[in-house]
Amino acid sequence: MKKISLLVCALVHSVVSMAQFGEIRGTVIDKITGEQMIGATVTYNSDGSLKGALTDEKGQYILKPLATGSYDLTFSFVTYEPVTIKGILVSSEKATYIDVELVADNELPPIVIKYVPPMIDKGATPTMTVLDPNQIKNSPDRNIVNMVSTTAGVYQEDQGGALNIRGSRSNSTQFVVDGIKMMGGFSLPNSAIAEITVMTGGIPAMFGDATGGIVLITTKSYMTRHKY
Repeated sequence: MKKISLLVCALVHSVVSMAQFGEIRGTVIDKITGEQMIGATVTYNSDGSLKGALTDEKGQYILKPLATGSYDLTFSFVTYEPVTIKGILVSSEKATYIDVELVADNELPPIVIKYVPPMIDKGATPTMTVLDPNQIKNSPDRNIVNMVSTTAGVYQEDQGGALNIRGSRSNSTQFVVDGIKMMGGFSLPNSAIAEITVMTGGIPAMFGDATGGIVLITTKSYMTRHKY
């Protein structure tokens, strides 16, 4: 029994854990003059705590690392009207760009803008596909592998069969669930999945041993635990 316990512990410690984070970045300018605003404040609320950053000499800011999820950002500067943008979706291993124009304060209430993702996402890797909660929910496939097979650069010979990414062998495809690399088969109900990111090229250094593609799966429970 002692040998079995030691073997189990060794297997647990050998599992590779990789945190899944994204980022938000952009530029803050004066709406009238177009001048880049240095020292503007960009904040968001995380579990009752206020976090954020200041814009640099080019009026640019960056918030990272951010756990995958939805964020409400508030942009403010002395003598300017604060602007709040709600529902900014952060996905793993990519940057979301939010540029803001501030208007000199004229005693009007704060402006609230609902964020709508752009047609062209400057932060997305050309060989990365993200399936959001609505796409997963509305997918006719109940099988994760079949869902992934519908993305560009992924080939599946038979329904429910293994995946071939970038022409590599099926065993070269890595599945990572909540930062944990999956060894062998696994199963997750669609209702438990918050996001699926399929990376078919330009693999980050943290996945340096990958010879095929990467499928990052973020569960709803993971997103709830790690959102800050």
